[in-house]
Amino acid sequence: MFRLKIALFSVLISGTILIAFGLHFLSVISRVQLERLDREILTLGESQLHVVHPREHWENFNDSLRSIYGEQHQDDLIIQVRGRQQDILYASSEWPKEISLSSFPAFTEQAIEQAIEQDPAQETGESQPRAAARHPPPPPDAPPGMYPPPRFRPEPVALKTPLYQTLETPSGVWRTGIMGNQRITILIGLNMAGFYEDANRYRNNFLLAAPLALLLMAGGGWWLAQRALRPVGLITKTAEKMSAQGLDQRIPTAKADTEFQRLVSVINAMLDRLESGFQQAVRFSADAAHELQTPLTILQGMLDDAIRHSEAGSAEQQRSSDLLEEVQRLKTIVRKLLILSRADAGRLDISLEPVNMSNLVESMLEDVEIMAPQLRIDQRIQPGLMVNADPQLIRQVVQNMVSNGIKYNLPEKGVIAFRLANRKGVVHFRVANTGPAIPPQDRQRIFDRFYRVDQSRNDRVPGSGLGLSLALEITRAHKGRLVLDPPKKGITSFTLSLPQPQQASPEE
Repeated sequence: MFRLKIALFSVLISGTILIAFGLHFLSVISRVQLERLDREILTLGESQLHVVHPREHWENFNDSLRSIYGEQHQDDLIIQVRGRQQDILYASSEWPKEISLSSFPAFTEQAIEQAIEQDPAQETGESQPRAAARHPPPPPDAPPGMYPPPRFRPEPVALKTPLYQTLETPSGVWRTGIMGNQRITILIGLNMAGFYEDANRYRNNFLLAAPLALLLMAGGGWWLAQRALRPVGLITKTAEKMSAQGLDQRIPTAKADTEFQRLVSVINAMLDRLESGFQQAVRFSADAAHELQTPLTILQGMLDDAIRHSEAGSAEQQRSSDLLEEVQRLKTIVRKLLILSRADAGRLDISLEPVNMSNLVESMLEDVEIMAPQLRIDQRIQPGLMVNADPQLIRQVVQNMVSNGIKYNLPEKGVIAFRLANRKGVVHFRVANTGPAIPPQDRQRIFDRFYRVDQSRNDRVPGSGLGLSLALEITRAHKGRLVLDPPKKGITSFTLSLPQPQQASPEE
């Protein structure tokens, strides 16, 4: 999901930039094309403003322009020339009536921009040597009044600033420019069909390329996100491998990028401290349990001796018996702690051999009849089910499950149910008992060490809170599962699942 978000953000940001760039590119292309048309119009018309031409010149000028553009584009150029009084000196046959001087009000109101002294040759259209021969200047030493004033004085050319507009008419859209001087006004129009054709081609190419670019950006964003999250995946994979027996797992820093190396180093340092603290706790638990075994055994022996040498039924014998019962309870707790410490250290030795689970459960039924005769037993046991297990340890698991079913059952009219069956190569043993349901907040912690549900009745129900955690660790060592079943009204049940050996066959 995170990779998808990064890919979508990448597409969103890149797509926005791409679209903005594309629109700006199309706008620039359009502006450049218009400027090119304007320069072309100016080039065609400006050269005609410095020379006085006869009326018939403009038709020849129009024909020469059309010959330049070629036959296929003859209709793409129109020209209109107006005289000093705005009378039309010449107009192309295709000139649309919608285009006139009124289309350029700013031009008619425009003041003269510049005046250029005109060369007589340019004014008359003659060559400069011929004009000089016809109008020789007076000699420098000629007396005043000897030579008459020149007969011809060219009028300076006063140009107006050219203007351009895009005008739409029934015959098409024209880019029209107007320019002139004090004598003539020239309007030249170029058909914009080619301009719009180019613009549409650019736009269509952009619309075709944009989705492909967005698709490539999405793929690139997904690839970048995957590469960026690779160190996070490595950290997650390493964390998933960690357990009480796998605290030595570390994240390799060599594969991490520079930006993640510090994070990996911090996590590895934290794991070092966690492993060190856990190993110290395991060693303390194992050492304490081991060291307590000997004094408790000695104490048990002394109490047995005191009971034997006390007067029968005396108060001293009763006190010794009570103390002996507490010592035996302490020895049971120490033995469980020792097993748990070995399991935490990964040194729980199990000696696997075929165990008849059906016989084991049936033997537990006899114990229940003796320990809790008030309970009604409901049994459904499939005979001859075998598992590969350590006989002593798996018996401990079954005993703990049955013991809980008895201790937390109803005081009267209680029921304890046993189910043993094989489903798909797995042996399932379930113990259910009537009684108060386990509160939802306690279900997640039911297998925690020294954790007991319903603290108010702990004093009435014997136990250390180690039975289920011990059963869970033994089950894990056998590659099985021990779970608290989903709650049912008035029923609490635990299910032990152990793989059935393939070579084993049900006993007859």
